Amino acid sequence: MRRWGNSLGVRLPAAISREAGLRDNQTVELRVVAEGVLIRAVEPRLSLEERLAAYVPMEAEPTEMMVWDPVGAEALE
Repeated sequence: MRRWGNSLGVRLPAAISREAGLRDNQTVELRVVAEGVLIRAVEPRLSLEERLAAYVPMEAEPTEMMVWDPVGAEALE
C-alpha cells in the first residue's frame, strides 16, 4: 500500500488480477465488508446514445397477437 495524493493506492499482482477477471482501466467498486475491503468489477452504465446504438430490433415476425375483440378505437392491421 502506498500513498497516492491524500489517498492510498494498492497494486494487485498479475495472477490475482487474472483470477479475479480484472483488466486495465476497468471500473471497480470498493466496499468495506466485515473481513476487510472488497474490490469488485462493475460494468459501466451505458448512456442513452450508447444503448440506442447497440439496439437490435426483433425479427419482423409478430410474436404476440391480441386474442380479444376491440373495446374502443383500436385499429387492427
